Amino acid sequence: MTGLSGAILAGGEGKRLRGDKARLVVGRTPVLVRLVKLLEDVCQEVLIAIGKRRPLPFPVGVRLVEDHFPGKGPLAGIHAALSAASEEACLVLACDMPFVHRELIAVLLERKKSHHAVVFGINGYLEPFPGIYPRSLLPQLEEALRRGELGVQGFLRRAPCVFLPERLARRVDPRLISFTNVNSPEDLPREERCV
Repeated sequence: MTGLSGAILAGGEGKRLRGDKARLVVGRTPVLVRLVKLLEDVCQEVLIAIGKRRPLPFPVGVRLVEDHFPGKGPLAGIHAALSAASEEACLVLACDMPFVHRELIAVLLERKKSHHAVVFGINGYLEPFPGIYPRSLLPQLEEALRRGELGVQGFLRRAPCVFLPERLARRVDPRLISFTNVNSPEDLPREERCV
C-alpha cells in the first residue's frame, strides 16, 4: 500500500455525453466500478467525489463525498476528496477515463513527492488526471475556489507540482490511451454505451 487515498471525480453533469458520467458503462462494466478496483489495489481507501449527492445505478462499495463548493467543477471535486481523505495525499482519477493503465499509475507513484502534486505533461498540456494531490494543497484550493479561479491547469501552475514528461507516460502507454476522456457518444465505439 502507498499511504494514499484514492479518489474518483464523478460530479460532472455529462451534458455532451447526454447522461450522467457516473453511469458510464464501457465493455459491459461500469467505469466507476473498474476505477474503484484499480484504486483499491494501491490505495488505503477509495472515495468518490460525487458533486451533489445522487443515487448511482450500481453499488460501488466506497464512501461518497459531496462538494463543499457545488457547481465549481473538477477543482471542487479535488477539494472535496482531499477534505475527506484520511491519508496525506490522494491519487485522483476522473470517472470518464475508462482506459487508465496500471503501469501509468505506477509511474506516478514512483515519483510521489511530499507536499507536491504530481501530474503528466502531454503535448504541452498538463493532464490533471490521473494525478497525485497532497492534502497540504487544501488552503490553496479553497482560496482558488473562493476567488472563482476554477481552472485545474492554472491551479497546478501556481501550486507546488512535479510535471512528468510525456516520454515517461509513453513508455508504459505508447498510445496514451490512459488519458482518453469520454465526453460525447462519438467517443465510444458502437458496442459501448452510457446508461
